[in-house]
Amino acid sequence: MLFLRKLHKWLGLIIGLQLILWAASGVMFAWLDRDDVGGANRLRTVEPAVLLPAIVKTEPAAWIGDYAPQDLYDVRAVSLADRWAWRVELRDAVELRAVEDGSRVNLDEGWLRRIALGRYAGGGQLVAMTLQTQPDIASRAKSPVWQAQFDDPQRTALYFAADDGHFIAARTDSWRWYDFFWMLHTMDYTGRDNFNNPLIVTIGMAALWLSISGVLLLTRSFR
Repeated sequence: MLFLRKLHKWLGLIIGLQLILWAASGVMFAWLDRDDVGGANRLRTVEPAVLLPAIVKTEPAAWIGDYAPQDLYDVRAVSLADRWAWRVELRDAVELRAVEDGSRVNLDEGWLRRIALGRYAGGGQLVAMTLQTQPDIASRAKSPVWQAQFDDPQRTALYFAADDGHFIAARTDSWRWYDFFWMLHTMDYTGRDNFNNPLIVTIGMAALWLSISGVLLLTRSFR
């Protein structure tokens, strides 16, 4: 029992720190405003656009043969700001083609800037457009993304996929605080979202043992 008491005491000091972090992060989750965290109050709802037949000069049948049938997953028309394009989803990539002549098109900074301004509903100004080619922890994207940074009080950043311009996420200062405490809560210090990482499983099992040993010591004390 003496050994159990010493082990319980020292393990309690270690596990207790993480228990405090779990409690503190839980308080932060409840305290931070949900709309500020998600950026919902800084996003404009985009009404579905109507593709007029007169805009389409070339049907996909004219260029669909450029792709191997086994690699082709989906073809659809998408509206990106003030322009329409064919979105071609392949096995390991996404391409855009002009609806006018079927030629391949790339999203440049100017085009992404118009897309970002069309989604933003806050009171700030667009101050920077940045192409991020490496995996980004803020957007959680594994492929290249464009970051649109605004100068509002929440320092809102909107993220768009670099290949087809679709909206990925909105990030604010409230979200950055939330994400920091989420990292402490999940104990996933790299990806942030893995609740099954070995560290949290180990600490969880240790906390369970600490509880059981505490009950045994309490029973012993009463005896």
